[in-house]
Amino acid sequence: MKLTPWEPDLKTVVERIESGDIDLQPDFQRQEIWSPAKKRRLIDTVLRGWSIPPVFLVVTKDGRMEVLDGQQRLAALRDFVRNDFSIDGSITPLDDRIKGLDGTYYRRLSPTDKRLMDQYTLRCFRITDYLPDEPSELFYRLNQPSMLTAGEQRNAFYGPAREELKDLVKQFEAGSNNKKTIGFSNARLAYDDIVARLLLFLEAKTFATKSTEALVSQRFKDRSGFSSTVLERAEKSIRFFSSSREKAIAVRLNKASTLSWLLFFARFDSLEPNLEYMTFFVQSASNTSARNFVPEAYSVFQDRASLRVTDVSSVVYRDASLWFAYYFSGHKDLPTTVDQSALEQIRDDLLSRDDVTFEHALSQRLNLERWSKLP
Repeated sequence: MKLTPWEPDLKTVVERIESGDIDLQPDFQRQEIWSPAKKRRLIDTVLRGWSIPPVFLVVTKDGRMEVLDGQQRLAALRDFVRNDFSIDGSITPLDDRIKGLDGTYYRRLSPTDKRLMDQYTLRCFRITDYLPDEPSELFYRLNQPSMLTAGEQRNAFYGPAREELKDLVKQFEAGSNNKKTIGFSNARLAYDDIVARLLLFLEAKTFATKSTEALVSQRFKDRSGFSSTVLERAEKSIRFFSSSREKAIAVRLNKASTLSWLLFFARFDSLEPNLEYMTFFVQSASNTSARNFVPEAYSVFQDRASLRVTDVSSVVYRDASLWFAYYFSGHKDLPTTVDQSALEQIRDDLLSRDDVTFEHALSQRLNLERWSKLP
């Protein structure tokens, strides 16, 4: 990997951002999250002529540059030049010149002040001649002190697996899955994290494995992509999930429950799922008179969805709860990987003893490895 110093002025960089030559939102980057106050402090730093940390730019095959590190800084500079916010002259230590510019937008700067701003030199490094995993390693090292999520660090990996993941996340978002419809957004790459785990489980053909951050990241460091079979199953799962969610009312999910629904739909191969099932399952929470124990299954699903996504027993119990409700609400045709006898044994335990809880029956009747097999 080759790093070449580049020291453009601020005006040049902003113009190249606006023209698309510099991409502030490559697939691996998080969304812009700096507060207005933090943006104003950066502008204050520039006005004082102080140095800001260098920016690292990955040069792509088509000659464009993707921001590897420095996205928030460049976005703040661009937004100031766009007149999205004004100068704060009260930032300490107080400077009489900057104090006199308090409340001034870029367009209102005097020719002298605007010239000084435009000519401010940025330290940059252009990255070329890199192997797929080298930019991600640099990104990780640069951001070790930062509060980046594991997904934000992992999704800086360049390679086929990363591109396949990003394509699936785009499909997920294209299915109208967003904060309004499922309850949370992809602001910290939450969707990427969920789909990455789905791919890992589908490739292993089981979810009876703890999907630790280290294990998921190691797979995406691999320079090989996922098989066409795995990708097709993931695409089908996302398509079923999106169609079912569109039919449901008042669905509120988190990362854990979303992953479970995707795993649920991933089991279907030759069979077609009932796309009304998500609606039924959500509404079962209020059906306290049912004797098919579906409300109890819903309760365990919700309780276990509040636990860590990587916990194997929680993933299995959520999955079994979905299939228990599916089977005992009249859907007798199950995918071959679903252990029908285990579901019937769980229900027999619940019918025969009043002191047995649904979760206890799961713990007694489920073999985690056998239950977790995927097609």
